[in-house]
Amino acid sequence: MARILIAEDERAINDLIKFNLELVGHKCSQTFDGSDALERALGEKFDLLILDVMLPGLSGFEIIGKTDTPV
Repeated sequence: MARILIAEDERAINDLIKFNLELVGHKCSQTFDGSDALERALGEKFDLLILDVMLPGLSGFEIIGKTDTPV
C-alpha cells in the first residue's frame, strides 16, 4: 500500500486520519507543523502528502510550492 505523510496540527484530526488509513493497510507518518512536513517531504519517499492549509511554520500551499509534488 501507499506511504502517506499526514501534516495536520490538530492532534485528534491527525490521529483520526492515520487510524483510518492504517485500517485499510497504508503506512502513515505524522507531523504537526509545516517546517517539519517540508523537511520530511523532501528527505523521504512518500506516495501521498495530506497537508493542512493552515499549519504552523509553513502552510500546505507553501509546502507544495517548495516540492515537485503535483497538486
